[in-house]
Amino acid sequence: MAQLKFVILFIILYVCSLHVQADDSIRVKQTTPLSDSIAQVDLPQLVFKKYLEKRKIDSVENANKKIYWSVLPAVGSTPATGFAGLVLINAAFYTGDKSTTTLSSITTNFTLTAKSQIILPIRMNIWLKDNKWNLVGDWRFMKYPQATYGLGGRTPWSNEELISYSYFKVHQFVLRKVYAKFYSGIGINYDYFFNVKQSGYKGMGPSPYDLYPYGTGSSSSTQGFSMALLWDDRKNTINPIQGGYAMVGYRINPDWLGNQNPYHVMLLDVRKYFYVPARKHKNILAFWGYYWAVTQGDPPYMLLPSNGWDTYAANARGFIQGRYRSKQMITIEAEYRYRITRNGLVGGVVFTNASSFAEVDGRFKYVNPAVGAGLRIKLNKHSQTNIILDFAFGINNNSGFYADVGELF
Repeated sequence: MAQLKFVILFIILYVCSLHVQADDSIRVKQTTPLSDSIAQVDLPQLVFKKYLEKRKIDSVENANKKIYWSVLPAVGSTPATGFAGLVLINAAFYTGDKSTTTLSSITTNFTLTAKSQIILPIRMNIWLKDNKWNLVGDWRFMKYPQATYGLGGRTPWSNEELISYSYFKVHQFVLRKVYAKFYSGIGINYDYFFNVKQSGYKGMGPSPYDLYPYGTGSSSSTQGFSMALLWDDRKNTINPIQGGYAMVGYRINPDWLGNQNPYHVMLLDVRKYFYVPARKHKNILAFWGYYWAVTQGDPPYMLLPSNGWDTYAANARGFIQGRYRSKQMITIEAEYRYRITRNGLVGGVVFTNASSFAEVDGRFKYVNPAVGAGLRIKLNKHSQTNIILDFAFGINNNSGFYADVGELF
């Protein structure tokens, strides 16, 4: 997941990657010029500079490659996983003419831990020729523990309970262009939790997990379908620099599909990007609004709206994943992304967010703010893929370190 804490070492970048990586994403004479005529540089270019100069690899050849690979081996640790090794992989590609087709992306980060845990997410955003179709997917397998603290926006630390489980997820959307940048479509949703075990509850009386009306026991599964409307005029979804995104989705899990407790969920996701102070500076001010709500019924406890459980594990940075959970949540965030080096190799971000979770009576009573900052290191200048290293602080002794590839929103 994107919340690995205390990343202590990046294994020698790309040395362990496929040899083709050097040919596909690294060029000494890359000339995607910035406004100040400084050519862009990425990290692999520095690592392999002498090798590429010796081979006299042409930057024009690379610009025409069909797939831009970004690979990042790393190690780290979290309280939940212990020592962990992971490999972050991003593949960016065009399925049609670059002038009429948005850059597609498939990302994964395969993780193994000292506690025999496995984390394998596959996230995709694929644009077919001329952007006529958009395929959006969130697939994952996890063998994972998670601490939970009950329902509401200000639950005490004493409510902590560890839930260990295995999880298989397939969420896949197919969207068709309706007009201009507007799309509509349908999706399938399948979530299966098994080998669920509870341990370490510190509170008094029954745990919140046991009191919740549905989702207890050693396994649970839900299956349903979704409808979605989308507006997306970003040219690069890996690292958006301008434009906007708005998606409203509605998921239905009916009893006739075998759900023990039928329920409905609504999701609203809105993002906007601006050049600040001006286009020539290449600095971006990004805004994100995210609303996730159960509109009917009771989903399994682990599928309730919760921080850090969006597709990219990004909302409400600064709070431990799953720290707050309820039937409704809303998060707003602003992030300023700026260049540190003129050649685009190193950048920085500062950000702030505020989240709120409905109480059991449905009211939004508390607001949980957080602030953070981070670095961006260019991993692939052709797809504009960055290494993300962020640290954030939230109120009530919350904090988090985030490592990933590609911007989180």
